[in-house]
Amino acid sequence: MPIIRRVVLPNYGHGSTLGNLTRNWRRMMDEKIISLSNVAKSFGRNQVLDDINLTIHKGQSIALVGNNGSGKSTLLKIICGLANATSGKVTYSGKLKFNYVPEHFPKMGITAKQYLMHMGLIEGIAADRINEKLQELLQTFFMEHMADTQMKNLSKGSLQKVAVIQALLSRPDVLLLDEPLSGQDLQSQRRFIHLVKELILQEVTVIMSCHEMLLVNQLSDVAYEIKSQKLEPFAIDKTPKWDWDILYFEKPVEGTSIHPGITGRAHKLDYTEDDIRIVVSREDSNKIILQMIQDGFNLRAMKGIDEWEN
Repeated sequence: MPIIRRVVLPNYGHGSTLGNLTRNWRRMMDEKIISLSNVAKSFGRNQVLDDINLTIHKGQSIALVGNNGSGKSTLLKIICGLANATSGKVTYSGKLKFNYVPEHFPKMGITAKQYLMHMGLIEGIAADRINEKLQELLQTFFMEHMADTQMKNLSKGSLQKVAVIQALLSRPDVLLLDEPLSGQDLQSQRRFIHLVKELILQEVTVIMSCHEMLLVNQLSDVAYEIKSQKLEPFAIDKTPKWDWDILYFEKPVEGTSIHPGITGRAHKLDYTEDDIRIVVSREDSNKIILQMIQDGFNLRAMKGIDEWEN
């Protein structure tokens, strides 16, 4: 049977429900929705977490980093109620809907589309709306051609895309992500980051465990490292990471032409009186520079930008 990743928790506190809370950003960030007090977790004699204290706010984005086996996944499950703490207390401000994306997704004898339709119906989404949303998300993650493939035949990366698509079918109060980018191609990673940023703008709280500093730096307000069973603050690098490069080459001598592979990869290519300007994605930049130099062009300058508009 498919595993349901949706958890609704009862109201344990005396605060207002999320539907009645103000939209004001400052008050939103002051709104505590989950509190962990002196939480510890052991598996037999093996203690994984000890004296964890954490307050989670509405609309906050939190990253958990640490070595494999440090307890990141366990802490995520404790936060959403899929695992119990050995000691300590977890409290919630009201009824919260959690969407949880696990690191390892089960391989099943049904197609990806059948699974996602089934989960969407369990969520209470109308069938036509599920179809509409699935078409959009399958295209976003380059999964259209795999929609009718049985999940037992999908790779780890493709299964993880299915898990992410499921989590994005509806908007939760809290989105929990366990190593969401492992096994993902670069384009899918960027699409995923963009979609999660949109959810954060819609006041969805995001809590994720990950190793990729790109994800930590781009999505997180705050990060913690689990070290020796404890939760310690982890520094985030908010230095801009450029997505695009603008390359400036000297105009070539007569008879020199630009390689067709470059014109196919370039986001924009302009000829001016003095030079050639090529706008390329960061991952293609080095290849294009090398090809242009091999073809006899001289690089005059380059600069990075985070967005490009025609």
